[in-house]
Amino acid sequence: MQGKDDRVDSSPDSEAPAGRTFLDVEGTRWQVYEQAFGDYDRRSGMSLIFASESAVRRVRDFPAEWTQLTDEELLALSWKA
Repeated sequence: MQGKDDRVDSSPDSEAPAGRTFLDVEGTRWQVYEQAFGDYDRRSGMSLIFASESAVRRVRDFPAEWTQLTDEELLALSWKA
């Protein structure tokens, strides 16, 4: 497992939103970033998006300091509906 100090940071490029990248215990690379709710969503605000090659998860209720969470805490947060 990787801890807070061992996180893999994503390099900025034109295709990837600003955020954070980490590896889970199975070696899956997750990109994590904030995204505004869609235009057709009655609610307003931001979602935290967790994206890997095989899955995408959206978390609407997340702490403002999510970038300071450990990889393990982020992974647990990704399962929060």
